[in-house]
Amino acid sequence: MDLTSLEPGQTLLSEPLVISIGDAAQYRAAVEDDAGLYAKEHVVPPMAVAAKLMTAAMDAVGLPAGAVHTGQELEFARPVAEGTELACIVMVVQNNLRQGTRFLVLELSGTEGEELAVAGRTTIAITEGEGTS
Repeated sequence: MDLTSLEPGQTLLSEPLVISIGDAAQYRAAVEDDAGLYAKEHVVPPMAVAAKLMTAAMDAVGLPAGAVHTGQELEFARPVAEGTELACIVMVVQNNLRQGTRFLVLELSGTEGEELAVAGRTTIAITEGEGTS
């Protein structure tokens, strides 16, 4: 994707996202969550929801090698049950070039019906010339 052409307000992704029982179990295993509370309640760990949403966002942008995730802010509004379909939207908030580095700020959200489940922003720094054509 031509990162220089991204405009504030532009939607990069608007699609459903499902975190399956297997996805949730895989996340719990990866972070060595042995408590079992999430599995017992069939709830997806909040950071697993964030990871899945962030992966979809980064895939939509098509970041070049060398891009650095410099920060994120997340708000979890409600639990997400395993297998729930979230309507996910990723929008460009800022796209600035400063001293040879492009700073891309994305706004992320996941809703179930009309209820917000997760929202946040992420900032990515990309050195100009590293796939930013």
